[in-house]
Amino acid sequence: MFTRSILQRVTKTPAQQLTSSIIPKRSFQMSSKLMSEMDKIWGHPEEGVYSNLPFKVKNRKFIPFSVWYWGVMGFFFAFPFLSSTWQIYKSGGFAKQAE
Repeated sequence: MFTRSILQRVTKTPAQQLTSSIIPKRSFQMSSKLMSEMDKIWGHPEEGVYSNLPFKVKNRKFIPFSVWYWGVMGFFFAFPFLSSTWQIYKSGGFAKQAE
């Protein structure tokens, strides 16, 4: 093994030696046996509409998706306004001034 690597290094040009030492060769291979075992572990992905989403859209049990969606969007829209109003209220900005 060691002599083989020396012989391969000797037969290369200096530029080839430099690039082979800096940039290692990478080979991505997978055996057919390993591929067949992957099906047993992970199974087959679902196919169809809405199957690639990380949340459930159809047949939700508790809150319909449209209510959930607009509720989250409404909260995140209103949050800066509510938090700034609260900070102004705490500082006494809404207190009536005696004239």
